[in-house]
Amino acid sequence: MGQPKRGKKKICIITPEFPPDNWGGLARTAERVARHALDMGLSVHVAHFAIENGPLVLLDENRETRTVDGLIVHRLTVGREETGEGERGLWDCPHNLTLLTMYQSLEKLFQEEQFDLFHSFFLYPMGFVTGLLARRMRRPLIVTLVGNDVKKYVFSPEKVAVCRSGLDNADMVVALSWDLMETAHALTPVSHKARIIYNSVEIPTQAWQAESDSKRPFRIGCGGIFKYAKGLPYLFKALAALSKDRNVALELSGTVRESEKGTYDAMVRKTGIARLLTLKEPVPHEAMPEWLRSLDVFVLPSVSEGCPNILMEAMACGLPCVATRTGAVEELIEDRVSGLLVPWGDSRALATALAEIIDKPDLAWPLGYAARLKMTEFSGQRERRAWEQVYREVLGF
Repeated sequence: MGQPKRGKKKICIITPEFPPDNWGGLARTAERVARHALDMGLSVHVAHFAIENGPLVLLDENRETRTVDGLIVHRLTVGREETGEGERGLWDCPHNLTLLTMYQSLEKLFQEEQFDLFHSFFLYPMGFVTGLLARRMRRPLIVTLVGNDVKKYVFSPEKVAVCRSGLDNADMVVALSWDLMETAHALTPVSHKARIIYNSVEIPTQAWQAESDSKRPFRIGCGGIFKYAKGLPYLFKALAALSKDRNVALELSGTVRESEKGTYDAMVRKTGIARLLTLKEPVPHEAMPEWLRSLDVFVLPSVSEGCPNILMEAMACGLPCVATRTGAVEELIEDRVSGLLVPWGDSRALATALAEIIDKPDLAWPLGYAARLKMTEFSGQRERRAWEQVYREVLGF
């Protein structure tokens, strides 16, 4: 007798971030792609890994499963391994137990669900761990490069080999920008199995309008999970330069990574901008357009990027934007038409671009109008069609 016929093709999306626990660009991209797959008629499971400090988390009690509007979301908790402060012995390897527990958690889930396809977001550790399991279980794997993954971990001597492993084990590598794909290809050949798929954005009904109150500070905004890649020190230096002869203020919406708080505080002290700076809690996604419309300009000073959701949202609002030439930014912004582009890692260039928007009020509206028009090219339908093509090609249906 043959094998019984199965129903829908079943896929598993593996990600370190997913709503509602996380709100950043990675989480939102993973959720959108999961929804696209669900709309295709696939059975979609999400393996959302949460890494927590503390003792070992047992494999028979580390999973919480819920169904959210058709998506089956498994929250898998694993403990962060204590690496110790002493000298490493012959058998010691940092985070070995954490990675092993991730692998075994995913393996147990596979044994129960028998997925037809694995799809990992973020190269390390997700792409590495999932790649080993996919290869062992003879299932196809899509690895998606989102932003800071391939631009950061390939420079770690302890992680470069596992990054290469994740790329080599993938049947298809999807990146959110050519910049990310080229970096991956420099590590190991992937161009023959590569795709570029940009993020999508919704166009809010109400567009940004300039305010005419010249007495208040010119409000510069930036949002996100602030880490090295976001380039805040360069923005702080630019703000300090602008404040010498202009009435400006900087509003940050987001969180500062724990590992970056020392640098953040040191740069605030060094540049003397504390009185000009406001750090507020992340704006809820549904309130993001309102916050963006309250600004005079949005700036993205990143030194490394994928396809930044927050920049696309600012442009979709019609807000004039200044951004660095990194990731997919040059695909989103045409310089001096739909925004101003500057080199990354250059605070003087940032200050010059911002000063131009401050000093030339008639420049802001045309830039914002063109930006809003440009974002109509990055619709959800376009993103869904691109992912549908990828899934059909890898799954063979």
